[in-house]
Amino acid sequence: MVGKYKDIEAAIAPPMRAAGAKPGPLTPIPSKGVSHDHYAIGDGAWLLRAPRLSQLDLDAESQLRLQEVAFRRAAASGATPRLLAVAPLSPALPRGGLIVERIVGAPPAGPECLPALARGLAAVHSLPLPPEAERAPIPDPANPLAGLATRAKATLEAYLPGAGLGPAARRAIADRLAWLEAALKRHGDLRASALCLTDTHPGNFLMRADGSAAFVDLEKPSYGCPALDLAHTSIDVAAGWDPDAAMRLTASDRKAFADAWLAAAPDALAEANAPLILPFRQAVWLRTIGFFMRWRAESAVQGPWSVDNLGPAAAAHFASHVAYSLNDDAILAAAEAWAE
Repeated sequence: MVGKYKDIEAAIAPPMRAAGAKPGPLTPIPSKGVSHDHYAIGDGAWLLRAPRLSQLDLDAESQLRLQEVAFRRAAASGATPRLLAVAPLSPALPRGGLIVERIVGAPPAGPECLPALARGLAAVHSLPLPPEAERAPIPDPANPLAGLATRAKATLEAYLPGAGLGPAARRAIADRLAWLEAALKRHGDLRASALCLTDTHPGNFLMRADGSAAFVDLEKPSYGCPALDLAHTSIDVAAGWDPDAAMRLTASDRKAFADAWLAAAPDALAEANAPLILPFRQAVWLRTIGFFMRWRAESAVQGPWSVDNLGPAAAAHFASHVAYSLNDDAILAAAEAWAE
């Protein structure tokens, strides 16, 4: 193991020196996710983010380039880690690596942190939107809500029949899908309005000592509608995902979060996204429970989300949260809560 770290240290030393930083020995940082290994470098001011796999099914070069661009474009917000350098693909780093600022902070402690998360998101969403021709390699879907709804519907069609839900829960999901289809007709001309982070559950934030929040996992950026990020932070199926930042939210928690974002975002962006919060909550909930059904059927026993890759503690939390989220009572409660 020491030899492996020495090889990685040698691989990151040239790009660090070229960027004016001093390399140092690596200290592995325990991770709950499946996509990256993380190492503190030297005195800990910088962090190596070394991809293991792509949840977007990208090849190694494309994954590394996507994250590099995402970190560079988001940096001006002050709400994401700064990117120092990129380590190219090598035998020691088969998918390359990103050397980024190590944010000093702790996971959000509870719903009282949500307004700070909202302000951090608003800082990213407020960045100037590049012309369409300059947005690649970050995805830029034609209609962000339609693409999300299509993925949710396809996953549910594949996995809902074997999910073991009762008739009432199945009807509730069908009703939500029908509601979303109607909403799509009202928003058929929707276009991207901001850089979005997409995987914005609370566990992907760190709270700084000054009370501000930093988003640290820029693996799945997309140009889209900020309402997507607001949904992913504030629905229970996502808010309860991370074992270190899991929280159950009330209607007042969600309102405080949305109000904080609306107050921090530019007026035109806030006005455009306010009516989209409800449709995106629906779509993200449907997509997430579909992912949970797939996870329980497949990844819980093998693949990247297995116990072997996550470790027993994280795997037990994810299994418990998925079981809670796919309980009939939880589905019925969530399906009735959208007006809150």
